[in-house]
Amino acid sequence: MEVNAKRLESGEYTLDMGPVSLTLEEPVLEQLYEVIHQRLQRSGQQEAVGLNKKLQAYRTLAQKLVTVNDRILQALLPQLTPEQMVTMVRLSGPEMFDKIKRNLSRQNGQQFEEDHHDLNKITVHQAILYMEQIMPLIKRAAQEQKQRQST
Repeated sequence: MEVNAKRLESGEYTLDMGPVSLTLEEPVLEQLYEVIHQRLQRSGQQEAVGLNKKLQAYRTLAQKLVTVNDRILQALLPQLTPEQMVTMVRLSGPEMFDKIKRNLSRQNGQQFEEDHHDLNKITVHQAILYMEQIMPLIKRAAQEQKQRQST
């Protein structure tokens, strides 16, 4: 919805919001601004808390992937983009870096090292997006790990 604001010659302000038009005095407009500002700030803080919770959950999951069988990891890695692999490593730590490097061919391992070095500015939003994209693959890998352990 488009919002237009105009100051009238009388000193009042007119807000046009779609089919609705409001005429407000300056003190009322200041209070309206304050209320909107507080609500936007509060929702921004709540969003940041939610993102941090998601990121922490993905970090825990990525750290658990370090214990996955090498054969399962070898089946998982070709399905991931370089960004997804780097994100997974950055969330889980150096053990995962070593494990992935060990399970890739020499050429792919070198490419992975370059990607890991080059992709050093992954935002929280990007990290969450990448992890959401690979969740089905991780779930499948976890099921395969359970099946291997039960036999």
